[in-house]
Amino acid sequence: MIKFPRIFVPLAVAALCIATTASAQSRRKNPTSKLYVADQVGDSQIDTGTEIDDLTKRSVYNAEGTTIETKPNSNASIVLSNGTGVYFDVETRVKIRTFQQEAFRPNRSDIEDEPSVSTTHLMIEHGVIGVSTSKLVAGSKMVYDTPLASATIHGRQAVIQSLDNLTVISMYQGEATVQAGPLDRPHEVKNHQQIIIKPGKPGEPNIVIIQDIPEGTDEDRFKWVEERVLTADAARKLVYFEVQARKGSDGEVTLFDGGTSGSTTGGNEIVAVPVVPAATTVQPNVSPANLTSG
Repeated sequence: MIKFPRIFVPLAVAALCIATTASAQSRRKNPTSKLYVADQVGDSQIDTGTEIDDLTKRSVYNAEGTTIETKPNSNASIVLSNGTGVYFDVETRVKIRTFQQEAFRPNRSDIEDEPSVSTTHLMIEHGVIGVSTSKLVAGSKMVYDTPLASATIHGRQAVIQSLDNLTVISMYQGEATVQAGPLDRPHEVKNHQQIIIKPGKPGEPNIVIIQDIPEGTDEDRFKWVEERVLTADAARKLVYFEVQARKGSDGEVTLFDGGTSGSTTGGNEIVAVPVVPAATTVQPNVSPANLTSG
């Protein structure tokens, strides 16, 4: 049996305390991300993991781990606290698997810029979303999955359709890297292009077609895409996020981890600040039967 000097025990305890403190500080540097409900039409719900609420305009939730679902004849628009607007078309269900942000200061000079490095990972289980991002900072990563594909969006505007045996990702502005399943190779989808993905035969890669977004003659597909990204972009401009010190707090105003919606540790809190209301551009009551042609 090996015997250690008595000094080893206090040193070990001290090392454990240092490691625990470092771990806690590391956790504090990762803020609780938020989402703001910018608009809502009809019947939509949000599952926070602990409860299911009706989606209501101007409500704020912790984003990571939530699931948002719109019902028939319903749609909604949310804004993530990194400045990304997301429009949810009718009968759409999306899970926010990951949304994390590094700390940021509230006195940003340009709210068009992303406030800090962020990691976003959404799963579109079914339906259609429009996405409009702020100017992403270096190091940020944005991934949108469907049952058939995984897309890394480099910015700034896209429409993603996840339908029965069909995924269509249309880049209205910017580029994306898309992989259509584990047997596929990555594809670069450029500005004004779309990638169409259908299931392949068993044991074979999924079927992939890359083409320009059709204009005019094909049921006005370009305008259809444009309406959804512009709706997401309009939502993005309805709110900005800042960090405020709680009353009586003299700590530095930066964004830290929070345990409940709208609160943070260290005497600070993240808040959504609505701007002057604008007329909504949401296009409600789009029939899913018309979505498969893209």
